[in-house]
Amino acid sequence: MITTLCKIVSQRSVLALAAAFLLLFGTPSSSFAADAGAKPFLESIYKSYTDANADGIEWRGPNAQLYFDANLTKLILKDLKESKGELSRIEFDPFIYAQDFDLQDLSITVTPKGTARAVGNVSFKNIGAVTKITYDLVKTLKGWRIENMSWDGAEAGADNLRALLSRPLGATAEAD
Repeated sequence: MITTLCKIVSQRSVLALAAAFLLLFGTPSSSFAADAGAKPFLESIYKSYTDANADGIEWRGPNAQLYFDANLTKLILKDLKESKGELSRIEFDPFIYAQDFDLQDLSITVTPKGTARAVGNVSFKNIGAVTKITYDLVKTLKGWRIENMSWDGAEAGADNLRALLSRPLGATAEAD
């Protein structure tokens, strides 16, 4: 009788422990689901460049927080304030690494780096030129945001958004 009672208590303890674990950490697929949101985030950005009436996105000013993490948003707003509407540190759209666009062959892949980080790789042809952009993504309380982005083929020291925005004003960068 005591042996049977110990088995029942032991089974209930294991079940309670398993339930607590699932509540705290979620199911194995829930961490994947959290990472899966990074790709739709990037897809939503590029939809503004590929739809029939595409005109890109307004990424400067108050909209910066929709796409970039808090630190990168601060750098973007600082650049906007310091440039006073004149030449800023970046003279191109960072999402296409150009000023004009006609995107073809868009490809977006995302590799999860845990539950709150991911690396996105975007490639496309823009007016015939192949462009590749790498995104460092982070999941914030507001959803997925860009922590940094870099462009293949850009000059050293000007190959990522954070580095460009950290330069002194007047050290502008243009896409190749």
